[in-house]
Amino acid sequence: MASRLNPNDMMKSQFGEMLLSTFGELDDEEFKRCKFYLKSRAMITRKQAQAGRIDLSDCLIEMFGASMALNKIGKILKDMGLNDAAQTLIKRRTEVEKKYNKKKEKKPVTRNNKAQMRRPASNGNNTGNHQKRKATTEENPERKKMKVSQDFPQKTEPEAGREDCPQTMPMVVKVLKVSQVFWYDTIEEKKEMFHATVANEHEFIRVKVLNMDVKEHINKDKVIEISKGYWRKGFLEINRSSKVQNLSTNKEITVPQNIKRRANETTKIQMLEKQKQGSYVDGVYEISKKTESEKCTFFEVKDNTGKIKVVTFGKWAKINCKVGDKLRLTCFELSFWKEMQLKSVTHSLVKVIKAKKN
Repeated sequence: MASRLNPNDMMKSQFGEMLLSTFGELDDEEFKRCKFYLKSRAMITRKQAQAGRIDLSDCLIEMFGASMALNKIGKILKDMGLNDAAQTLIKRRTEVEKKYNKKKEKKPVTRNNKAQMRRPASNGNNTGNHQKRKATTEENPERKKMKVSQDFPQKTEPEAGREDCPQTMPMVVKVLKVSQVFWYDTIEEKKEMFHATVANEHEFIRVKVLNMDVKEHINKDKVIEISKGYWRKGFLEINRSSKVQNLSTNKEITVPQNIKRRANETTKIQMLEKQKQGSYVDGVYEISKKTESEKCTFFEVKDNTGKIKVVTFGKWAKINCKVGDKLRLTCFELSFWKEMQLKSVTHSLVKVIKAKKN
């Protein structure tokens, strides 16, 4: 449902549709040339170059994000001499950006805003307040203890809706938990990955480890420095370009109990209705119904607040479990298509927790 998407997500969705539409307007020969340019510039592999228009659109969005994928295709169209197509793409993109940027700029006037507008400036009081805050900070040794993470003011919690972009500064974090290693499908081959949750004094971060070369550094309770990752859909992805360094011997981070608790919490089913379309959910839920089909399995799962449908595809299409068992779901996408449901995606992980025998 479009109404559940915020303006930023709606804009990204339009960008994705725009990319597919652009490929659709190329004839077969032009589309082949476009793929040749992508392959020769190491943006896609030889096997990915065999993909059709829809699969290639999905592939580019998955790798670069919709906005960056449009930029790359626009440049290639120019290099191919298809200036009209490139200009049309730029024009469409600009119109969409103007439309949704206007929506983001509109902010309702609240009572608090009105009160702030009416509140007169206080002479000298701001300075006094600043000095009080400064003194409080200086008196707290815990804030001095590990200042590295304070240098990164960006919100990195999953619910913060971070833009898809490269990680600009290194961050020092403590590893709270690490999942099992599992394989997932790509267009060209099967690959290995695992999930992890890390945190500092201020927040927790969900991490996708796509580069198995750094696996030895990512262990529970270790302090590590992550750099050159990529923020995508609320996750920090560690890929081939990323660096991970073990700092456990000379760094210490004390993660507050409330952050640890939040990082381990299961999202309650009744709270999912308040989340936006495309959010990613982790949690443990009990199976109340199970229906298998040829290419997927439909579950009805429950907690003490309600029930929801779960659909598993691909690697997770057939799961050895039964009613009464519990599913630990990691990285499941929330969808409101026809009804509220959680569905498995490329990087989803499922673990079955067998019911205790009486």
